[in-house]
Amino acid sequence: MKGTSVKNLKLKKVIDGDTIKVLLNNEEESIRFTCLDTEESQHGGDKPVTKAGILASKWAKQYFGVNDQGFPNGDIRVDLEFDTNDPVQVCLDKHRDNYGRLLCYVYKAGESENSNVRIVQEGWSPYFVKYGRSRLYHRQFVEAEVAAQAQGIAIWNPKTNAGDNRRDYTTLIPWWHLRDSVIQDYRHLGIQAGVLSVRLDYNHLVKAAQAGNEVTVFCDLQSGINQWTGNGALIYAGSKFQKFNLWIPDKDSASAQTILRLIETRYANLGRGYVYVSGAASLYPPNAEGKPQIVLREFKQIADFPPGE
Repeated sequence: MKGTSVKNLKLKKVIDGDTIKVLLNNEEESIRFTCLDTEESQHGGDKPVTKAGILASKWAKQYFGVNDQGFPNGDIRVDLEFDTNDPVQVCLDKHRDNYGRLLCYVYKAGESENSNVRIVQEGWSPYFVKYGRSRLYHRQFVEAEVAAQAQGIAIWNPKTNAGDNRRDYTTLIPWWHLRDSVIQDYRHLGIQAGVLSVRLDYNHLVKAAQAGNEVTVFCDLQSGINQWTGNGALIYAGSKFQKFNLWIPDKDSASAQTILRLIETRYANLGRGYVYVSGAASLYPPNAEGKPQIVLREFKQIADFPPGE
């Protein structure tokens, strides 16, 4: 299967090893390369800058033929491919990350080489499955990562980041694959069971909250408890662009303590992360400006499997 493509877009800037900007529908869009997570080359985020991140950014700029600041000297074009074959507008809505960037495979215009796979093959990124494996190129990514590791190049060579910041891939990669296994269950079982994904089905989730319907939502509890407010605990289970909260009232009660213990022990930080949450959806505050939420009153509202499994 091939994914939906959008072709011959003007490349505006190469940001770093896994992010570019293009002109799409007369607007500048940030593109995050699907299944990549190169190390950081610029300060400002919550991850440290590394030598490997700087080198990955340099490699990407040379690969796409832009200058050292990331800007093209001429008219450079790229093709984008999404990880599903949905209509273009559906892809533009649902293939976005938590920062609103489009998630795509990137090609030099008119060429067949998948740049995402190439970057893994060059050793500048692991095969990044924290948010789910590639539907289209899983085998190619695995083979590219194996080749880079066998050769001991780039991030797989300890000398690359020697004496400087480095990522602990021995911890991160098993955790990413744990999360990927949960996402595979969701893709094969959760969707069939009518589970709503915060990111993919956000408009449906908002409508369910407006109607007060019972729903099951697939969401990520990696960040754990985000805020203690009054006598309750608040979890931001969505993102900046798809806000969805879980509210645990009366935090000192036995039921609330059970829920809090389960989240911190099983799902937060380096735990499973993804979870199925069931309950009545509502808006908070209860007006047109409200955001969808589910109130957690018992730990059985949280599950590893979709309803019926």
